[in-house]
Formats: sequence, structure tokens, C-alpha cells
Amino acid sequence: MDEATYRLIAEAAQADNRSISNFVETAARQKAAAEILVSESEMVEIRADRRLVRRLQRGHRDAVARRGKFV
Repeated sequence: MDEATYRLIAEAAQADNRSISNFVETAARQKAAAEILVSESEMVEIRADRRLVRRLQRGHRDAVARRGKFV
């Protein structure tokens, strides 16, 4: 990590009254959660697509029954 990036993170951690490691861990967790979780507006869009929901349900049943190939 270059010095400018380190200083940026250190200053942000200090502003939050945290250690650098805690600041980085919290930021990583928040980023991971944002990438993994689906927003409510996206869920509304998914649930409104009947064809997609049927395909997801069929795929889930196939996975539970261990039918098909998983790549």
C-alpha cells in the first residue's frame, strides 16, 4: 500500500476513533454485505418477474434433488 493510501485510511480511522485494523475490517464487511445482499428495490423487481421466479424455484428444486450439473 502506498503512503498516500495509508495516510488516507489512518486519518479516516482516527476521525472515527478506531484503530486502522478495525476501520479496514469494518469497511470490508460493509462492502461485502453491499455486494452480497440485494436491495429492496431489486427484490421487488425480481418478485414481479413471474417467469424468473418460476425458473428460480425450478432450479432450487433441482439443486435440492441433486439433478443436473453444477459448474
